[in-house]
Amino acid sequence: MENDVAWQNELGRRARIYEDIEAGRRFEGTMSKLDYAGMTVLTLVLVLGFWFWGA
Repeated sequence: MENDVAWQNELGRRARIYEDIEAGRRFEGTMSKLDYAGMTVLTLVLVLGFWFWGA
C-alpha cells in the first residue's frame, strides 16, 4: 500500500516537471542549429583528415 502511494507521488512529480518544461518552451537536450553546424564541421574535418592521411 505504501508503495502505491509512493508511486503515485512520483508520477505526480514527473507530470509537474513535464508540464513545467512544456509551459516554458524549454526542452533540455534538444539540439540547436549551432549544434548541427558544429557536428557537420567536425564530421567534415574528420573525413578530410583521414582522407589526406590515407592518400
